[in-house]
Amino acid sequence: MQTKIIIFGSSYQANVILLELKNFKKYKIIGFCDDKKPTNKIINKKHNLKNLGKSKDILKKIDKNTKGIIGIGENKIRKKIVKECYSINKKFKWISLISKNAIIDNEVSIGSGSIILSGSVIRNNVKIGSHCLINSSCSIDHDTIISNFASCGPGVITGGNVFLGESSFIGIGSTIKNSIKIDKDVFIGGNSFVNKDCSKGYLYFGNPIRKIKKTTQM
Repeated sequence: MQTKIIIFGSSYQANVILLELKNFKKYKIIGFCDDKKPTNKIINKKHNLKNLGKSKDILKKIDKNTKGIIGIGENKIRKKIVKECYSINKKFKWISLISKNAIIDNEVSIGSGSIILSGSVIRNNVKIGSHCLINSSCSIDHDTIISNFASCGPGVITGGNVFLGESSFIGIGSTIKNSIKIDKDVFIGGNSFVNKDCSKGYLYFGNPIRKIKKTTQM
């Protein structure tokens, strides 16, 4: 029996997730959930998939064979959606999605709802929390910890034994030196070189990075 999947969100990231899910015969995508768009609006014409409606209505009537995944890049929105869904249906389940074109070493742990996209390489003993997003062509080296709701833009590279705190974001093409600790709610701008620890709730940018300002973006 195929697992029925609802994709939360309906923009570009959601359609990327849709295409990855299509590579797995065990999943049947039944539609999108976007509270800001009209119910029954066609979101993806090619696959004839529509917006199923508001989460408060959908989650009250789904069966146990229906699960979800979040197709939204922004950490704070993913976190908000998970909280709202559990407030409606405490038993709702999330799937993790690992692209068939990703390389995952032994003894890697990946939490529920997390996504690893095409071309990424995850080395041994990496721990990825729940609802994380590892975009295409990332390289996450050994013994790194990526906390819940954190995300990496395309082409991010980390050395070994890096810590990425909850809801933090690493911008496209950035590199993190080995054994660096990045606290929660940190935003690293694109193409940065992270050669020092980063404090909670700050924006960093540059090669090497500089602390720019407090940020509320996460």
